[in-house]
Amino acid sequence: MSTRVRTVTVLFTDILDSTELFDGLGAGAEELRARHFSAMRAALAVHRGIEVKTLGDGVMAAFDGAGDSLGCAVTMQRAVARHHRRHPEQVVRIRIGLSSGDATEDDGDYFGAPVVEASRLCARADAGQILVSGVTRTLVRGGTMHRLEPVGEIHLKGLPSPTSAFELDWDPDEDSELRVALADDSVLLRQGIAQLLESEGIAVVLQAGDAGSLLDRLAATDPHVVVVDVRMPPTHTTEGLQAAEFIRSEYPDIGVLVLSQSIEPGAARRLLEGATGGVGYLLKERVTDVGELTAAIRTIAGGGSVIDPGVVARLEAAQSGATRR
Repeated sequence: MSTRVRTVTVLFTDILDSTELFDGLGAGAEELRARHFSAMRAALAVHRGIEVKTLGDGVMAAFDGAGDSLGCAVTMQRAVARHHRRHPEQVVRIRIGLSSGDATEDDGDYFGAPVVEASRLCARADAGQILVSGVTRTLVRGGTMHRLEPVGEIHLKGLPSPTSAFELDWDPDEDSELRVALADDSVLLRQGIAQLLESEGIAVVLQAGDAGSLLDRLAATDPHVVVVDVRMPPTHTTEGLQAAEFIRSEYPDIGVLVLSQSIEPGAARRLLEGATGGVGYLLKERVTDVGELTAAIRTIAGGGSVIDPGVVARLEAAQSGATRR
């Protein structure tokens, strides 16, 4: 058995009135439950969260970064809001609680004050609400694009002192008109991604097979996010990354997601270094769920960053090799 104490941010979710909801759906209840958990797990994958366990109709998760936990909570609430817009007869409402601090990790489970506090904050939240502890707010202060409004001190069962709580403000309609441009020389892959994104309510306003066509039509289509491959015609080397660098420089309000099978350390480092948000780099082989991809796009559109751990490891290895030389 492995036990250690570490600083984490803990997140709890819960579906309100789930018994009535699922009883009313009958045979369709299990399908809805499965889709809901799939959406929650996709959000965790994008925001580097670790699923600890499921509890009834909710999820317990842990994050190394408090900022990641806030982004994940918003992604989760927006996923539920999108589902309701598409299926108004299925009124799924969730509440979320977040707390940070030292917790004991024991074989993948967590124990301690932040676990209790996050659970109790979740239980006190209303439908669509995200309640955040004061410690979590302190950890992300100045490092989040999300607004945290003070709720005041509240007494939570099982804790000796009142908790200073904040509500994380989010807009359920913020991404309803999200526009994306796709650039990939594989027609079948590009069209497949476009169909998947449009099925999730994202408008694909531009498809391009090379970097030149992408840049020529970019201003006219005004996307929120550009999804680009690394290697495109004519040389199939780093045209996509060069286009991404140009977009970041000349169109700072447009987010860029590099979605590729390859990692080009030098060009990738130039793209990512100094970026405070609105940028991402994911490996195609690691994106296994459409929810994961759409959550990444929405995160980047909102000013966040999504970097595949494999890309980070490759860049660190390349930097280490250059230092040794």
